[in-house]
Amino acid sequence: MFQPIKLSVNRKLLKGDARGRTVEKSEKMIFSWGAEGAEGAFQKAYRLKLTCNNKMLFDSGVVQAKTQACEVLSSDFPEGKRIAFSLSVFDYLGNESLEKTEHFYIGSTEWKAGWIALNGDPDGATVYFRREFAIDKPVKSVRMYAAGLGYHEITINGETIGNAYLDPAHTDYTKTVQYVFYPEMEKYFLPGENTIGVRVGGGWRDNNTGMIKDLNVPVRFFGKRQLSLALKIEYEDGEIQEIDTDETWQAGTGASVQSNLFDGEIFDANLTQVGWDKVGFDGFSPAMFTDAPGGEMRVMTLAPIREMGVYKPVSISHPKKGLSIIDFGQNLSGVVRMTLINLKKDQKIKVVHAEELDEDGTLYTLPLRKAKCEDVYIASGDDRDLSVWQPNFTYHGFRYASVEGYDVDYENIEAVLLHTDLESDSFFVSGSAQLNALQKQILMTERDNMHSILTDCPQRDERMGWMNDATVRFEETPYNFDCAGMFRKIVRDLMDVQSGDGAITCTAPFVFGARPADPVCSSFLVAGMQGYLHFNDLETIREAYPAFCAWENYLLSRSDNYIVDYSYYGDWAGPGYACEGGEDGAKSAVTPGEFMSTGYSYFNLKTLARMARLLSREEEAQKHEETAEKVREAMLQKWYNAENASMATGSMACQAFSLWLKIIPESDAPRAAKKLRDDLVNANYAFTTGNLCSRYMLDMLSEYGYIDEAYELLTREEYPSFGFMRQHEATTVWERFELKKNPGMNSHNHPMYGAAGSFLYKYIAGVYPEDAGYETFTVKPYMPEKLLSAQAGIDTRFGRINVRWTKRYLEAHLYVDVPFGTTCHAEFMGKKETWTHGTHMIHVPLER
Repeated sequence: MFQPIKLSVNRKLLKGDARGRTVEKSEKMIFSWGAEGAEGAFQKAYRLKLTCNNKMLFDSGVVQAKTQACEVLSSDFPEGKRIAFSLSVFDYLGNESLEKTEHFYIGSTEWKAGWIALNGDPDGATVYFRREFAIDKPVKSVRMYAAGLGYHEITINGETIGNAYLDPAHTDYTKTVQYVFYPEMEKYFLPGENTIGVRVGGGWRDNNTGMIKDLNVPVRFFGKRQLSLALKIEYEDGEIQEIDTDETWQAGTGASVQSNLFDGEIFDANLTQVGWDKVGFDGFSPAMFTDAPGGEMRVMTLAPIREMGVYKPVSISHPKKGLSIIDFGQNLSGVVRMTLINLKKDQKIKVVHAEELDEDGTLYTLPLRKAKCEDVYIASGDDRDLSVWQPNFTYHGFRYASVEGYDVDYENIEAVLLHTDLESDSFFVSGSAQLNALQKQILMTERDNMHSILTDCPQRDERMGWMNDATVRFEETPYNFDCAGMFRKIVRDLMDVQSGDGAITCTAPFVFGARPADPVCSSFLVAGMQGYLHFNDLETIREAYPAFCAWENYLLSRSDNYIVDYSYYGDWAGPGYACEGGEDGAKSAVTPGEFMSTGYSYFNLKTLARMARLLSREEEAQKHEETAEKVREAMLQKWYNAENASMATGSMACQAFSLWLKIIPESDAPRAAKKLRDDLVNANYAFTTGNLCSRYMLDMLSEYGYIDEAYELLTREEYPSFGFMRQHEATTVWERFELKKNPGMNSHNHPMYGAAGSFLYKYIAGVYPEDAGYETFTVKPYMPEKLLSAQAGIDTRFGRINVRWTKRYLEAHLYVDVPFGTTCHAEFMGKKETWTHGTHMIHVPLER
């Protein structure tokens, strides 16, 4: 039966609880959908209706159109109330489908609530806020808007609201503050007296520890732990009561005496403020007004951080008396949860987290640098003690935990995985155990580095959104996760840090790094373009296009005859033998930084030309193309050796990057690729590429006929390789290919090399989007001789793309499911096909 699926508003797929249904208000709101039905069916028309409390807000009528989107003026749409989005579609025979309905909420565009703080210095402790009020007549609806900086947790009459952690999303609070919207809260409030309680931990508002403190890094969005909250109660008689944060609120501290992202939490049950979030408590002082952080208030539309998995111990050892070492069998980001019984007063339980063990079986914590990564519980020995202890305002990156002060067993301790909920139904699997293990490594590494930003690592005193690592990573992430909202937030984070001359920063929100950023930080543009290609988000490109242009114009201003004149990182952190300073260094010893910088200037211009055309700015597109050609000519003049088809030093990175950019003359490209392949094979696969060009090398080997060599790179187990990591117990991707003790740059949970995941989808499975959220896509598998099968599913806004190929029965077989509303260009074993909705296949005899 022909029917609509995957209803979206402003490119956000509506699903789950209210957090998955909250959107920003825009002048024109975009309603889009997928469809499914019998093979060969197509949409002839649609009808879209929007209602609120049975009042019709919009009715499109029957629209004769094949398009699966509709723009609607939103001036009359109510904020904060449930709006029903109903859609029916008509097939080519004129038959109308059953109506599908999803609901959504629009965040408030006005913010009147003040900002309050504790009257005094909390000295690292969690701040507790409370407010009592009375409800004396029947309630129709209650909604709440809240931003506690750094992170907040809310209770109503002692009951915790929601299942999110580390809310709201981390931003530069001087530019943007995201608030959380809580609709339809009526069930939590009682007739008579009620109490709102809010705990606010430090988060990124108060995190002056570790490396940040040692380097005396000034972070402009650091400040007081503070709260702004608005509660709106609508009564049955039409009266609206507003309760905002002001000096009638009370504030104090309690059992959570330390809440810090890097160092962890300390919970002292002796200091528990019993009943602090219930009616009748009188142990706090009046809160005080404080300056607003300064940023624009925007509703948080990004999915929240949730509990996404639980890991039980696989082993518990006791290398020293009174010390338990727990191995959870998986490197993860989150916290430890413990069941506590029979505690004595002042009994101290300490849990320390680490990725690795030392030779003596204890934790190896030096790679954490200055992050303590420890949580402490101090018992009261009475009914104030918690029965289950789980830290609230921190997370750690760890596989192992040590416990002192409590007898743990396999039942009373577990690790809780916490990350931004970007899960999708996409997958990759193949006939190779090595590729499947690599995909598992990549997925877990990504999950561990999703905490409202895409971080570089989850364990040490860093955990920042490094944009140089992200340039290739952002091509992998959308294959595996629903990161449309994350990409939009990252683009806005970078716009927030952009200076008047167009320069962006190496991290966003900007904590540490350089201003201007290294020119390899094309991740700014990549996030926008990949959001369009995978999720049809043209609106973010439209919003950020001037900022994208400003970043490239800055790079051009830093150029001499179109050669960019600076570099910090370049092709970063390759194998130690290819780095200045060996494994203790990270800057490439074989690939010039200015070559990488200039190459990304060229890439930016080509990307801007494509964006300009998407925005119908043809004149600007042509200008970008002309400037790009000047950059290309300058690169060829400075670095190209036509005799041996090599660029710059001729390193593997120089060859791969030039081929990927299509800088090298087309007639010479096969020779350049052969040099890349020969150098790699002659070095016995000891590659010299770093965090960027390793992925490009895989791509270019495949495109120029060397898929078997690319496959060998991914499946080998000798150093340097992903298999080498797994041979040394890795369950996630490492920062470096070496197994080393030096604590510098020794993260074992680092997603930059996980960018190889896009190669699995794009080349092994062969799937990649050509435009508009897979409205047109290509399936062109590259099949290594030793690999007999591969399969991938891509969860698009149009529906599921399924691709499977096998070699069996003396034939190669390709099977593709094409979602309704999309077109597939397939190329397989010399055969080319163009397909629309349905299941399709190609069978080709194999040479004997």
